[in-house]
Amino acid sequence: MRLHRGLVRLYPAAFRDRWGAALVEEAQAAGWRAWPNLLAGIADMWLHPAVWPAESRAQRRERAAALAITVAVLAGLFGYVAGEQGVPLSSAPGGGWTGKACTVLLLLGLALVAPLPRPTRAAVTVLLARAVRRLGGPAVLVAGLVAAMHLAPREVAAAPWHGLVVAYWWTVLAVGAVQLSRIFAGLGGTVIVAPRSGRLLAGMWSLTATSVLVGSIVLGTSAARPAPDRIAVAAGAALVLLAWALTTTLRDLRSVTAD
Repeated sequence: MRLHRGLVRLYPAAFRDRWGAALVEEAQAAGWRAWPNLLAGIADMWLHPAVWPAESRAQRRERAAALAITVAVLAGLFGYVAGEQGVPLSSAPGGGWTGKACTVLLLLGLALVAPLPRPTRAAVTVLLARAVRRLGGPAVLVAGLVAAMHLAPREVAAAPWHGLVVAYWWTVLAVGAVQLSRIFAGLGGTVIVAPRSGRLLAGMWSLTATSVLVGSIVLGTSAARPAPDRIAVAAGAALVLLAWALTTTLRDLRSVTAD
């Protein structure tokens, strides 16, 4: 019984508030056979924020924007991973121009989907406080690493510290990416203004194009090498999957009718 309730708690809050009790009862009646369906349902719901129970279409757009920001942050992170593994965007046909085009598309999409704070002191204060709370920890960790590299560069570069520093760096980047994508999530209409439909759709298409383009470049460049780098290939595949998540949300936004 506790396991069933624990799994149901992994669903989005909006889903739990409306159907959580009924879902727990059904899962308890089915026993362990309900576990696969619960796990599949959790993943499915988090990938479809636009169809969660909502009070308005603006709230649906706000949730879709939060997903798009998450995709933008992850796309930048995976592109950086591929570059660090020796598969930079500059290796694609077009060289530096291709990398610049991808960067422009990413920043354009991020600017279009980002909600804006309401023009009040209270709203701006809440948004800034959340940004500091989410990003303060990763910023301190990065500052500590930079300080260590300046104070003791030889020690940091030598074994076994080098491996620990690399693991530390990627962990901080991952945590920072997660925290950055959570800044706008769940703030509500009293603090932020959800992007209009046209701006949101344009931004999501821009981010979709970015994910497809960068993912294709990484996968194509890796496949052309005698020994493809597995991490770079995984990053390229993840970028293509991010594009799929965006197109799914675009479809959800079109299909959802007025509440």
